[in-house]
Amino acid sequence: MRRRWKIFLITLLVLAAGGWWGLPWLLPLPEALLKPPPASTLYLARDGTPLRHLLNEDGTRSAPPVKYAEIPPALVHALLAAEDKRFFSHGGIDLLAVMRAAWDNGRSGHIVSGASTIHQQLIKNTTPQRGKRTLGVKVAEALRARRLAMCWSREEVLAAYANRVSFGNLMTGISTAASGYFHKPLGDLTPAECALLAALPQSPARLNPFRKLESVLPRQRRILDKMHELHWLDDEQHRVALDQKIVLQRFSGGFEAPHAVEMLRGGGHGETIRTTLNATLQQQVETIIAQRLESLKGRHVTHAAVVVIENATGAVLALAGSRDFFAKDGGQLNGAWAAHSPGSAMKPFTYEIAFERGATPASIVADLPVEFGTASGTYCPENFSLRSYGPMTYRYALGNSLNISAVRVLDSIGGAETLLPKLRELGMSTLNEDAAHYGLGLTIGNASVRLVELANAYACLARLGRFKAWTLMQDDRAAEERRLLGENESWLIADILSDNQAREMSFGSWSVLRLPFKCAVKTGTSSTFRDNWTLGYTPEFTVGVWVGNFDNTPMQDVSGVTGAGPIFRDVMQHLHEKHPATWFATPKDMVRARIDPRTGKRLTPQTPPARVSREEFFISGKLPAVAQADDYDARGRAILPREYAGWIGSSANWLGDLVTTAETGERPVLRITNPIPGTVVILDPDIRNSGNRLLLQAAGSSQARWSCKTLELRSEGAHTFAILKPGRHEIEVRDEASGLSARTFVIVREE
Repeated sequence: MRRRWKIFLITLLVLAAGGWWGLPWLLPLPEALLKPPPASTLYLARDGTPLRHLLNEDGTRSAPPVKYAEIPPALVHALLAAEDKRFFSHGGIDLLAVMRAAWDNGRSGHIVSGASTIHQQLIKNTTPQRGKRTLGVKVAEALRARRLAMCWSREEVLAAYANRVSFGNLMTGISTAASGYFHKPLGDLTPAECALLAALPQSPARLNPFRKLESVLPRQRRILDKMHELHWLDDEQHRVALDQKIVLQRFSGGFEAPHAVEMLRGGGHGETIRTTLNATLQQQVETIIAQRLESLKGRHVTHAAVVVIENATGAVLALAGSRDFFAKDGGQLNGAWAAHSPGSAMKPFTYEIAFERGATPASIVADLPVEFGTASGTYCPENFSLRSYGPMTYRYALGNSLNISAVRVLDSIGGAETLLPKLRELGMSTLNEDAAHYGLGLTIGNASVRLVELANAYACLARLGRFKAWTLMQDDRAAEERRLLGENESWLIADILSDNQAREMSFGSWSVLRLPFKCAVKTGTSSTFRDNWTLGYTPEFTVGVWVGNFDNTPMQDVSGVTGAGPIFRDVMQHLHEKHPATWFATPKDMVRARIDPRTGKRLTPQTPPARVSREEFFISGKLPAVAQADDYDARGRAILPREYAGWIGSSANWLGDLVTTAETGERPVLRITNPIPGTVVILDPDIRNSGNRLLLQAAGSSQARWSCKTLELRSEGAHTFAILKPGRHEIEVRDEASGLSARTFVIVREE
């Protein structure tokens, strides 16, 4: 009998041992458990500040998984106190808990307690549910839990559980819960907050703290008591935790830098995307936009966009695409990416190329009315002020943003065929037409470009000609630098754009472009005030600003100075509060020389005394010709070419008695220089006044009187304009002094 009992006991022990150590190996672990837990895409600022946490396909939000070492001890203890206090001593199945549950349930006649371990819960959470949870299903889960205990370390199991368990409110994983309920990283949680989170997995819907915090506090306190009982909290820690008032700070994934995040979405960059954005700067930029646009109320200005680039890396530190992403008047449109006409902001690249081709800041351009023939008729550029400025050095022409000068300079270097390829190299991807389509108007912004791409082209100037692609991704490989612009020539552009005196004629001495530190700045305003821009840079940062309306309606007389300029100034000053601005060292190839700005010629001790002079920078070997005695008359006036005669005698002559033209013995001739006979003008509703103002100009007349039987003529100062309408019109000019007359005709059509 005893022998039979021994055999029975041995058999029972063998079966028990087989069931405990062998049977679990017959069931595989769930496939989902062997894969990393799904993590919804998380966008971070460069310092780790969350910008936006997207939802998974199943509608939940889960942060990247954390390792056991990253879970604070108080949170580990809270989870164990709530779910599995003997976690580190049982073998995946807590036999003591099973016996206790069986006794409690048997005595009460129904299920009043369970005995599932964290191992079992992890198996359950990663096993697809098919039908009812029968006894067989529970046994299979228990065996798999036992196998898991034999395969994985306790630390691996607890980390996997913490990363996969639901904490309610669409939050999966302990890291997501810490952020979602307290807007904190795991390491900053208090024991009281750890206990509250540990209380939620038992019934996330019923114990929803956002719906009713009081419903979860009793379980939280029981967990704290259990932690104290198990010596995981000492008396003082226990008392402080019980006394702590729970303050929830709901975080629903964030919605910072929405336009920048939208530009990155769908790129397949991984679960955690660390952007180049500076979270503090981004918020400051958005605040500046809101404040400045508020001051423009009543002038039909609805939106603005700002891009800030770190020149050394090409990293975009801030990108705001509109006044408010949720604004009903187009807030979700991205002004940093939408293409708009940049106006005069394109001019610096024309002058840079001109410098590379031998021009200097002292080169003279005739800022006089001019006509260029095109396939569709004639092109007559106008300055913003509707006046001409006569002889202008390239420095003053660019500084004062003169349209006529810029167009003449572009024409002198080969036109759009020269400028367009360079702009494309600089990354302006919207310039898809051929050069003939844009023509000479390319330099004054007749082609739409993106703010972020134009700002990056300015950043190339800030790197003194070295191009680097812009990026919003911090983990992008360092972009290759390549030289696209001349170093010395780019330095000259920076020097001109930072010269307050060079822009004084158009912008005044104390405009918003004059910062308390040296900064290169350029504005741009498109036709009829639809878009205005301000872009500029220091060696450290490039800032680009666009202001306008997404429905393309014009603003009310808001230019780059009054619209984008103040925003640019505020952003640039904020940047340099903590990073004091520096400036570019003068290149070793740069020399100084004194010039006469009326002629652009160099002054030396041997040249005649000049009534006007200015010191200018030149690239070594590219100094202008020396002034000669025959460049001046007996009164010291600079003698200009005869093409300036009409301008000198007009009210537009700001040089007064400082200039004259050479006297000749030619017989007086009166001729109409604008418009030439047969000029075809097409009225375009998309430009100011439909382009119906035609400047009338004649050479060889000191007292011109214009007449036309079919058009209204208007005089503005020394200028006369014809107000165009469809048809063929003859125009006559008569010189009152000589009695000479001349005629021309124009043909006007509607588009």
